[in-house]
Parts: sequence; structure tokens; C-alpha cells
Amino acid sequence: MAKLMDRSAKALLEISEINGTLAADLEQAIKIRDALDRPDVQGFLKDARVPSLAKHQLINKVFTDQLPWYWQSFLYQMIRDNLSSQIVPVLTEYIGRLNRLLGKIEARVVSAKPLTDQQVDRIRNVLAKKTSLQVEIYASVDPELIGGFYVLIDGNIFDGTVRTELEKMKESLKRGIGNDREA
Repeated sequence: MAKLMDRSAKALLEISEINGTLAADLEQAIKIRDALDRPDVQGFLKDARVPSLAKHQLINKVFTDQLPWYWQSFLYQMIRDNLSSQIVPVLTEYIGRLNRLLGKIEARVVSAKPLTDQQVDRIRNVLAKKTSLQVEIYASVDPELIGGFYVLIDGNIFDGTVRTELEKMKESLKRGIGNDREA
């Protein structure tokens, strides 16, 4: 599947370059990915019992004439080839490549409560300094988190959640207690 992702993302990127629509296609790809990257939509697209025609109708309904021909063609081809489960990963790869080409990078910040604009700007500035790229932040809230936040960027996770800090403390205490027993 890695070859498929690589080949598909590369082909989409070549089309964007040939058309001179890099920025517009980046925006379009993010909209498509975000619309399709929902559990209910993913379940529908991945369900082998759902006929391709119904999946095509979903794409038509969600994007009613908003997509250029090459995006529609890509989506229909993936559905026709029973690769619906790979649409979001291919789009994510494409977005990452195009962002790097444009000197940008995406970061997903997941926090226990909504972040203020100041907090988002501080996170963006820190990440921009570390990556030397323009950082686009996508913030979301996970009520399951006790506190803090984590950042997903370029395949890496930077975890500053309370749960992780408590786990580290727990492990540290276990090691300390275990060392006391040995003495």
C-alpha cells in the first residue's frame, strides 16, 4: 500500500504542477480529506457490501460539482479499484508533499479544552522555529484527555498531556521503588 500512496500522491502532485494550481489544489485536498475522514463516512466507504454506485453518489452529494475533473477521477478510480480505505492516506501524503513543496507543514493539536488564539499562536511559533517551515495548525478537543495537549506533526507525536506525565511519574516511582528493594 505504501507504493500505491507514493504513486498516487506523486501523480496528483504532477497534475497540480502542470495545471499551475498548487495552492488551490492544496486547499481542495484538505477539504476532501477532512470531509471523508469521519468515522461514519469511512465506515460507509470501506464497507465491501456497499455498491460502488452508492459510494459515487456519496461523493457527488458531498462535493456537488465543486471538484475539478482530476479530483473526481481520482476518487472514482479509488472506489472502482476497491481502494476506498486508501483515499484519506493518499490525500494526507499528497498534502504533506505539497506543503513541503510550498514551505509549509500541517500540525494537529489535540487538547483537553479549546485553546485560545494566543496558545495556538505560541504553539505555531515554536513549531515554526523547530521546522523552519510555515505551520498550519488544526486544533481539536478530546474530552477524554485529563489536561494538556499533544501535537501530531510530520509523523511525530509530541505529547504534553497530563495522562502521559502521570504515566511517566508512575514508571519513575516504580523504578525508584524497585531500586530500593534491591539495596
